[in-house]
Amino acid sequence: MVYLIIKDAFIRALLSLIAGLVYKNRMDQVRKLYLASFLKNQVYFVPIIVLFFQNLGLNYAQIFWIFTIGAAFSFVIEIPTGIFADLYGQRRSIIISKFLIFVSFIFFGLAGNFIMLLIANLIYELGKSFRSGTETAYAVNYLNEQKEKYTRTGEEKYHLPSYTKVKINQKFYARISESLAAIFGGFIAYRFGFSWVFFVAALPALINWLQTLSWAKLAGEEGRPLEQTSLSAHWLFLKESFRELRGKKVISMIIINISVFGAALAALDKFVQPYMKSAGIELQHFGLIYSLFLIIIAFLVKFAAKLEDKVGGEKIMNYSNLFALVPLVVLASGAPTIWSVALFFVVLMIDNLRSPVANNLFHEQVSAAKRATMGSILELFESLNKLWILPLIGYAADILSINTAILIIGALISVNLLFFSIKGAKEGELV
Repeated sequence: MVYLIIKDAFIRALLSLIAGLVYKNRMDQVRKLYLASFLKNQVYFVPIIVLFFQNLGLNYAQIFWIFTIGAAFSFVIEIPTGIFADLYGQRRSIIISKFLIFVSFIFFGLAGNFIMLLIANLIYELGKSFRSGTETAYAVNYLNEQKEKYTRTGEEKYHLPSYTKVKINQKFYARISESLAAIFGGFIAYRFGFSWVFFVAALPALINWLQTLSWAKLAGEEGRPLEQTSLSAHWLFLKESFRELRGKKVISMIIINISVFGAALAALDKFVQPYMKSAGIELQHFGLIYSLFLIIIAFLVKFAAKLEDKVGGEKIMNYSNLFALVPLVVLASGAPTIWSVALFFVVLMIDNLRSPVANNLFHEQVSAAKRATMGSILELFESLNKLWILPLIGYAADILSINTAILIIGALISVNLLFFSIKGAKEGELV
């Protein structure tokens, strides 16, 4: 009964929050970005997704292969979807993304075997590819356009935040949203079954797609047709993007640093739930534990901007590898306990502090015209690293142990620290 009352109150609050978005000017665009981050992270399956796979009879190797094949698919389509966004409109690309992610949740809920799970994940990866790099590029370009507009006209409608501040606030609302979803997710799985977690997650995903239709169009996207563009024009645009990448060594180092760290953390994330189960934590408590740490992460992320101002993006990226390595070594050295579960979330905290700073540092190095494509190149490299890291870690866990797999993840972070530290990046100015 208490659960039904909380659920009803939550749904009413959520519907009230998005009620004004049917009309374009009811909420300014920055707040719509925050709302999208909140809705995007109403993913009730986060605390149980690996257990969901295991409940359907999959072993670690099969689970990691689902994510590896998804990474391979993402690798193939990442740049084409980035080019689509730059040529045909970033807003249009984001709308497609939100719809595909909604569809993927329905497929996950209906899945009953490896093939169906694989198809659901491929749809999800396709949706992510239309969004990855593009959502960031949209936010950066929108803020730049508004600042230019107010500078030109002398108008001061409201104080525009920096991109780092926007990204930090997005992270904050994302973690708050995840913490709320985690509470419900574990309970829904325990009470109604794993599949229902995905069906419930489809509702905010649908609302997120609908609210994206009200987003502001960027300059040059107003009335832009889906005209035919030659393959040679696409290829030329891609070549120019890679030429810009080769011309700035620091961009290459940032891409490698972010992609190795991201792929390693993606592998580590798959062990949190089995580790919690081995530590004797009951399924219905998974959501509460996730929620507690996500709330802590949400408020901790608020300090990222101050930390960036004080020590700089370069140092944050470099030292975060070291600070993540220490808890990984401790995890790999001991048996699962309730207290050691906290170390997983310490690494996730470091990742969340690092992420907005790393993204901002990357976008400060690239030109606005190719921002979505360059963002897709960044995602492509992360997918490329996942192609070999995920199956390696999956087989290590099956053949050896989870502890050995975590130790290998620590070794990858060490390589990042020793060979791909950032030096000479330009900070504090968007190109």
